[in-house]
Amino acid sequence: MLVEGDDHNEPIADAVRGILDGHVVLDRSIAERGRYPPVNVLRSVSRTMPACNTERENAVVDRARRLIAVYEDMAELIRLGAYRRGSDPAVDEAIRYYPNLEEFLRQQKPERTTLDEGYALLEQVIDMPAAAEPAAEETAP
Repeated sequence: MLVEGDDHNEPIADAVRGILDGHVVLDRSIAERGRYPPVNVLRSVSRTMPACNTERENAVVDRARRLIAVYEDMAELIRLGAYRRGSDPAVDEAIRYYPNLEEFLRQQKPERTTLDEGYALLEQVIDMPAAAEPAAEETAP
C-alpha cells in the first residue's frame, strides 16, 4: 500500500498495517542517497518471518538490524564529527559495519540472489561466526 506524503499514521494505513502480515517501508531519504530499493529496514516489519526462518537466520537478521539501529541513532553525531571513536564499543562496531550493510542492501535491477545466498552474504558482511556443525553421532561397532 502506498501512503501519500509518507504519513504512516494515517488511519487507513494504520488499519491495514494491523491486518497484514507486515509492511515494507520505502524511504525517500534512502532513495536520495542513491540506494535502491530504498527499503527502510528498521521500519519494515514481518510478523511471520521469524517463524519462517531458522534460529541462525533470525540471529543474522537481528544482528544486522541492531548494527543499523545503533548507527542510525548516532548518525547525526557521526556526520558532524561529534562522536569520538572508543567512546562506545557498540557505536564503534556499527560504524565499522554500516558501509558494508548499506552496500549489501543496494541492488541493481538485473541482480538476483537466492534466499540462502542472501543469508550467506549477510553473514559475511557482519562477520557472523560460523554456525557450529552438528556433532556427528557416534555409533558403537
